[in-house]
Amino acid sequence: MIPLKLNKKTGFKNLSFIEPVIIRDFRGKLFYSTEGLRKVDKFNLPSGNYTIDSGKIAKLKMPVKKILIKLPPPQRYLKPPLNFDVNFGNNPNKCTIFWNKHLILFDYALKEKTLPELYFILYHEFAHSLYKKEKLADLCAGNLMLRKGFNESQIGAAPITSLSSYQKIRKQNMVNKIIRKNLFHLFKK
Repeated sequence: MIPLKLNKKTGFKNLSFIEPVIIRDFRGKLFYSTEGLRKVDKFNLPSGNYTIDSGKIAKLKMPVKKILIKLPPPQRYLKPPLNFDVNFGNNPNKCTIFWNKHLILFDYALKEKTLPELYFILYHEFAHSLYKKEKLADLCAGNLMLRKGFNESQIGAAPITSLSSYQKIRKQNMVNKIIRKNLFHLFKK
């Protein structure tokens, strides 16, 4: 295991397609993997502390440019909860923003989720400062994740594993938007 500390969003080149790139977060939980993906040539990682379990990678001079999901104009303009405290506690919902207390409260049950899942849930809540509709908040969360340095495979998987089985349409919507965005970008080249 090779430690990797990043102070900012960083792009990487995959130097070998023989073994998958497997990266764990500071807790030892899986953060990013190329297993099961088509050939991944380049990818980003957000700032943070990681360990490389397998794969051969090299830092790029710049992060990999990502195309954002197109969104309609915001439905509202609440002040984003960027400076709110984020805590875990008893919460009947997965995550709630208490606007008057400047608090974002995750349920204890989410402590074991992966960082991509937690960021998806957090950014979904952030997105409610702009969008009322759940599916738009999901897509906005995906864009925020792309800006932070997450990759499409992480963004597509996060709602699948973090939302309940009752949210099938939201899960499909996110995956379809990610796939369409990438296909459109490929044909545009």
